[in-house]
Amino acid sequence: MEYYILIVRSVTHAQHTVRTLEKCGLRAGMFRAPAGLTNRGCSYAVRIRTADLDAAKRCLNKADLAPLIIYGREGNGYREVTW
Repeated sequence: MEYYILIVRSVTHAQHTVRTLEKCGLRAGMFRAPAGLTNRGCSYAVRIRTADLDAAKRCLNKADLAPLIIYGREGNGYREVTW
């Protein structure tokens, strides 16, 4: 995997997710969800490094935040990953 993206329901949820991850010492970036990955028009994505997936899971679970879905970037596409 090149990186992971966490799909969340809104810009506010994405901002909260990024802040929470940063408080845990993890880098994260926020952007609009790529077309075709979600059927929700206003979804946003939070990008994390591949090495940070397990730490991000622990951090977000502790904060009671969960993404709608997670994708791993592979080559020219995305593959769904279980949380």
